[in-house]
Amino acid sequence: MFKVLKDFGLVMLVMPNGEADVVLEALGHTVNWYDVMASQSPATKIGRRPSLTLDRTTPTLFVDYDGTLHAGHALIDTAGQITLDSGRALFEFVPLLVEMLEPYPSVEIVLTTSWLATLPEDKVISYLPAELARRVVGTTQGRKARFSYLRDGTGRTDIITSYAFGKRLLHWLAIDDSVYGADRFGYEPGELTANFVLLDSTRGISDEGAQQRIRDWLVEAHKDNCTQRGQTS
Repeated sequence: MFKVLKDFGLVMLVMPNGEADVVLEALGHTVNWYDVMASQSPATKIGRRPSLTLDRTTPTLFVDYDGTLHAGHALIDTAGQITLDSGRALFEFVPLLVEMLEPYPSVEIVLTTSWLATLPEDKVISYLPAELARRVVGTTQGRKARFSYLRDGTGRTDIITSYAFGKRLLHWLAIDDSVYGADRFGYEPGELTANFVLLDSTRGISDEGAQQRIRDWLVEAHKDNCTQRGQTS
């Protein structure tokens, strides 16, 4: 196979999934290993769910900015000045998230905000208070959704799902006003619906229903995480 590829002027690199994620991310691409396994595994043909080890038990919260931590969407001018199209205050709902997470110090944050496309990552993180900034372990910067999902408006959902499965996250939740079509993702339709909280951009996490879903997830993820650690200790 390598000789044939060489004759065509092509090169193949073989590496573990974890390392491949890093290389692909550096090139601006992502692979949803969950989808790959589902499509290629022989188990798919005989009706069995393909095996995917989700062994990272740390609770992870995917956090957007616009329509989530404040009402409306940001307008960033050439000087880097930021205003909201709603005329509301930036990050007005941040104290709510700080308060909800305070009892759960193990929760980590991955930022999904579109600000990452305009501003440096460290600058984007710097807008958060210390209570949240120190929880940030990554962002979805540089990850690209597949074209079909960009076309139908589910690109953000695809990126988050790909990140979560690529990092083998067991307990994760995405709070975002752009995570459309969550019921279509996962090996079985609807299995990831509970992992996404689609927010009203005019209310963000100030919506009481959204807050309840976040609190319920925190309780459940913390309980499961403690159980997992107890079993492995």
